[in-house]
This record gives sequence, C-alpha cells and structure tokens, in this order.
Amino acid sequence: MLKFIICDDETASLSLMETLVRTWSAERKCEAKITLCRNAEQFLFLWEDKKDADIIILDIDMPGMNGIRLARRLREEGGAAQIIFATGLAEYALEGYDVEAVSYLIKPVDKARFFACLDKAKERSLKEEPVLVLRTAEGMARVKLSDICYLESDAHDTQVHCVSAAGAEDVQTGRTGIREMEARLAELSGGFFRIHRSYVVNLAYVSRISKREVRMDTGEVLPVSRNRWEALNLAYLAYYAER
Repeated sequence: MLKFIICDDETASLSLMETLVRTWSAERKCEAKITLCRNAEQFLFLWEDKKDADIIILDIDMPGMNGIRLARRLREEGGAAQIIFATGLAEYALEGYDVEAVSYLIKPVDKARFFACLDKAKERSLKEEPVLVLRTAEGMARVKLSDICYLESDAHDTQVHCVSAAGAEDVQTGRTGIREMEARLAELSGGFFRIHRSYVVNLAYVSRISKREVRMDTGEVLPVSRNRWEALNLAYLAYYAER
C-alpha cells in the first residue's frame, strides 16, 4: 500500500487530486491510503505525529508557509517521501527541483502527465530502502531498517541498536516509546518481532532461539518472555519461508 498526503488550500483542487489518485491507484491495482491537508500547518501537525507518507502532492501558493518552504523543511528533517508539486505558479519550478521533487505540474493538471508522474514516484519509492524516522535529542534522524539489529525500551524512550555495513555498532535514542516504534515498524516491514516487553528484534539478525533467550548475529543475548517463545518460532520460520 502506498501512503499519500495531498496538501492544497483550494477545495476543488484538493478534491480533484484525490479523485485522480484514486483513479490511478485503481487502474494500477495499487492500494492507496490518502490523507488530505488544506495548509502547511495542518500538514506539519500530522507529519510531526507519524511522518508517514510515500508520495506527497503539494500546492505551492498557500497561506502561511508555502509548498516550497514546506518541502525544504521536510528534507531538512530527513523526510524521504517522493514530492510532486501541482500549482499555478510556474516561476517556482527550479526551486522545486532543489528539494528533489519528482515533477512540477502546472494547473490545470493534465491527467496523462499526472499519472506518469505518479508512476515515476511509485517506482522511486519502491526502489528506496525503507527507513525509520527517529526524533532524537539532536533533531531528526533516518535509520535504514536493514541496519536495525534490535530495539530496547528505555523508560519513555527507545534505544535503536544498529549495525552498519562495515560491522560497526551504533545506538541512537528515539524520543518515542517502544510500543509506538513497534507499530511504525509493522507498517514498514514484517521482519520485526517483540520478544519481550523491553525488546523488539530484527529477525534477520537472530542467529539462535531458545526458550529463554535469543542470540543475535552481533553476539548479544536478549531475553525472551515465556509467553512469546512459541510465537517467535512461528514468526522466524515464516520470515525465512518468504525468502
């Protein structure tokens, strides 16, 4: 499923974009979840909560923060969503590409060209490796899912234990509880499992499972709750059966 956010202060334009996206998704047999916003402030309110979108369709000429400034802020905060600008302001085209936009469409939007842009955005979105966006004490950070070894609860925060391609270990502290982190990961991948109230593991890094603990590829040993052992084994077998 692709997650869309459409932001436009004009009701008619917002409705048209939603209709076009739904028509495109039906023709491509691609499930779409669409969230609508009427200005940058409303967008940011939603974004601060989940930072959850694959494709963002932005108007530029909006009251308050315009679409270009909004896109720049998203990039500064680590947002990797594909951005399509749809606006009546041709003079902003070059600035649109500064934020790695997929395309810049002039209203009234041509259906065929819009669909071609959505195809390109979908292709680019699928090629990019999924990431978990963390709110840290220093700001925002993006972590590749494939680099996450396991998550560890730390009061109201979560320690994200990562392993780089070179084998170096790194720990980042996300200012979010482990339950919310687990829910975010479930939306992005089926490769994570809660083994204990304080631990969520990436099954790709689990080397051995026993009734009381799991051993990770890094050599670390983590506890397994008594009532999670059977479900963990089933999840582990299912994970590798799909590969």
